[in-house]
Amino acid sequence: MRLRRIVLIIAITLTLTGCVNADYNLTINKDLSVLENVNISATKEYFDSFYMNLPVTIVEENYNSDWINPLKENNYKYELRKNNYPYPSVFVEKKYNNLNEYSQKTVFLEQSFEDLIIKTNNNLYQIQTVNFLPYVEDQTDEGFPISNLSINIKLPFVVTESNADKIDKSTNTYTWIIDEETKDKEINITFDKSKIYIYNISWYISLIIIIVISIVTLIIVIINVKKNKNNNRVN
Repeated sequence: MRLRRIVLIIAITLTLTGCVNADYNLTINKDLSVLENVNISATKEYFDSFYMNLPVTIVEENYNSDWINPLKENNYKYELRKNNYPYPSVFVEKKYNNLNEYSQKTVFLEQSFEDLIIKTNNNLYQIQTVNFLPYVEDQTDEGFPISNLSINIKLPFVVTESNADKIDKSTNTYTWIIDEETKDKEINITFDKSKIYIYNISWYISLIIIIVISIVTLIIVIINVKKNKNNNRVN
């Protein structure tokens, strides 16, 4: 499959299957345009098994080879990031005009799922994956060649339903975690484009104010108690 081949190329770039970490980030903007980026790196355990900076050399040589050209064919921008030495990574990015274009042209999620579906109902948008492809050791044509995959969806809208493993309310980011032990997985998230998400910090501010007031009150009480004791001694 053409799409799967591209992801496998990156896995080869990072020198082989089952030793790769990937952070997959999907940012949905207010105009429903989409920014997709993936940061792929070999695991610490894999790099630690090599002598000195050999992994850096291997990654760089493969990165500059013809293997990676299919990414250009699909209009992905990519770069080798060595600043996180000694664990260099390949960073890949692509922009889409809308969610439908993203669902038709993304190549990365199809490494873990057979299909990606976008459903709309008035202001409601649903992103859903179909048929998870579990990791199969030593079979890079079946399942994703990644040890740890974090799928993050960040959006400016109110989410009405999701099955995310983690939620960062401060950034409105929903995260799904996949590893070699994952046998069944589905991404399902629905948002309302007519409702902009606003992080409610008023509760935290109120809590801080209450804590501060309590501390100040306690200090005043302690001071008054000491004063009373001193006055009693003088008398």
